[in-house]
Amino acid sequence: MTATLPEFPMPRAHPLDPPPQYRALGSERPVFQVRTPRGDAAWVVTRHEDVRAVLTHRAFSSDPRTPGFPTYVTGDVPPPAGFFMQADPPDHGRLRRSVTREFLINQMEALRPTMRRILDGLIDDMTADGRESADLVRQFALPMAAMTICEILGVPFEDHVLFVSLTDTVLDRTTPPEEAVRAAGELMGYFDRLVTAKEAKPSEDLFGRMVTRSAEGGLNHEELVGMAALLLLAGYDTMAQMIGIGTVALFEHPDQLAELKGEAALLPGAVEEMLRYLSINHAGLPRAATEDVVVGGQQISAGDGVLVMLNAANRDESVFEDADRFDIHRENTGRHLAFGHGFHKCVGATLARVELTEVFGGLLQRLPGLRPLRPIEELPFRHDMVLYGVRELPVTW
Repeated sequence: MTATLPEFPMPRAHPLDPPPQYRALGSERPVFQVRTPRGDAAWVVTRHEDVRAVLTHRAFSSDPRTPGFPTYVTGDVPPPAGFFMQADPPDHGRLRRSVTREFLINQMEALRPTMRRILDGLIDDMTADGRESADLVRQFALPMAAMTICEILGVPFEDHVLFVSLTDTVLDRTTPPEEAVRAAGELMGYFDRLVTAKEAKPSEDLFGRMVTRSAEGGLNHEELVGMAALLLLAGYDTMAQMIGIGTVALFEHPDQLAELKGEAALLPGAVEEMLRYLSINHAGLPRAATEDVVVGGQQISAGDGVLVMLNAANRDESVFEDADRFDIHRENTGRHLAFGHGFHKCVGATLARVELTEVFGGLLQRLPGLRPLRPIEELPFRHDMVLYGVRELPVTW
């Protein structure tokens, strides 16, 4: 029965825009079905209002073991203990509460000098010996994101090559299932060793504090391992991709780029607009219905899979006027759903905002002549990954 359904994921017409089919199909039926890479049917939710409704409704499970749960990647990788992004109540709330205290606004703001030190070091390396060009992804975005999250969490930066490679293998939908399972197992083995070392010798970093609190009855060893994996991978890959593709978006809007160089006060609003406009989660948030629910006038039955498209919701014309236009002066950008919504909203949203404002502010201050060496049509984008981005970005200054 799924053979006649449109295939998911859908192709983009422009690398910075969501697939146009979302809007075309959504105009006919606000909630429509697609065929996933594994051949299953899943409902797609694209409207801002409907996305918020699904993400706050207890009838939609985030646990991949729930019947009907859709998957974007090919491997069957069960969620590790502690991986609260893929947990339902009551475990979700218990696990999330154990870490939210680490992401308070004042704590994140206090990290700005650390971020600036890392940024300055990377730019010093890029410009050393009079060099005037670099791959901004490989030489700046990736190490900036990795060094920042490693320092915050207490992970040896020299290990980043291992966890980056394994993560890319798991999150690439073209990876053979058996290879995805192998990589996931190896990745969790790494975090197991990391947590074991901190249990033997607690440290003054986020993971060290979590280990110390676990001794007071907070988390068991397996939950610490899963949470360590979630926090590091979420804090690394999301930031790396946003830095790279955010720079591309600024290059495509040189007038607004020039404004940002001259007025730092515009940076917070520009970052919010990047988050709305780009929405790097282009695979959707997967959910499974545990009871019959009506969303956007459509009956969704218990056992049905659902894909919640944040990038489409952030281009909803009923919420954002001229939604396909990038505008750092947009007044209601804060209504975007790039961090999700409801009880699963990204716990690191404040960290992301602080890091992105620090990154783009420092980048434009240190390299005011920054410009691309290739047109957007020649850049390689991550179409096959769960998180969208650009694979390389040659620049000069």
